[in-house]
Amino acid sequence: MMRAVLVAAMVALSACGQSAQAPEDVAPPVTAATSGAWDQNLISLLPFIDACIAKSPETRTITYAAATGEALVAVRLSGAGGAVDCTVPDHDPSPTYAQISPRRENWAPESENTAIFVRGPGENPGGECYEAPEVRDANGAVVGWMLDPEGC
Repeated sequence: MMRAVLVAAMVALSACGQSAQAPEDVAPPVTAATSGAWDQNLISLLPFIDACIAKSPETRTITYAAATGEALVAVRLSGAGGAVDCTVPDHDPSPTYAQISPRRENWAPESENTAIFVRGPGENPGGECYEAPEVRDANGAVVGWMLDPEGC
């Protein structure tokens, strides 16, 4: 019945020189789950992020973290000490194996800056503009905050 109404509406619109898409042809809205943003796996990436922060404690803002497909997890961090890249073996997220290097300007991950995570502990980094949303682990403990990539 609904399909018949939809077809009738499309025929009526086309008679007027307009067109319509069937609902199944309309793209779903982009959400965090469909955007390809790196932070979809944030909680599972925390041990790798923490290994990098252990080697570079002044860089607690994360703009990218993901498996490279080459048995490594890459993390891009920034902070008072500037911006750095870090790689950690995907089988051992200990600081012992974390490698810090200056930020590579010739490397731009596709989903970098789609999400910005500030690792706790600390104060909410939202500033005067807004309250940054908390990120909590499976036990409910605050592990950091998500900043708005657009800023204030």
